[in-house]
Amino acid sequence: ATLIENLTWALAQSPDQNLTIEPLNPQDMPGYFLNDFDLAARVIRQVGNPRLGLQFDLWHAWRIEGDAVGPWHRHAGLTRHIQIAGFPHRQEPDGQGFDHAGFFRDVDAAGYTGWLAAEYNPATTTTAGLGWLPRGG
Repeated sequence: ATLIENLTWALAQSPDQNLTIEPLNPQDMPGYFLNDFDLAARVIRQVGNPRLGLQFDLWHAWRIEGDAVGPWHRHAGLTRHIQIAGFPHRQEPDGQGFDHAGFFRDVDAAGYTGWLAAEYNPATTTTAGLGWLPRGG
């Protein structure tokens, strides 16, 4: 109830801003309240403001549910920001351990037009780790 009240207040204080909430997995963030995508969806629906959306992090979805695609399909319509990483070590999203290309097809099929960002820990250096990005635009 406090979270819903605080989000409602924050949205009223910032009428020109969109906000997102992000579920985090309990292994990486013990004690964090919002550790479930279905709970996040209920919170968003209870707040009932279209400026509040879901920050969908593939890594956390996989760690929470053992599957990143299922939660995406359930909550794509609430998502306003996507974060990707590689599996199983949260390094470069180089396609090993997870079908990123398939996920991107799902994202396109859902009509998603929001932000998509990479959030990971480079295996070596940031520059060396950028090889996963498509070349030539």
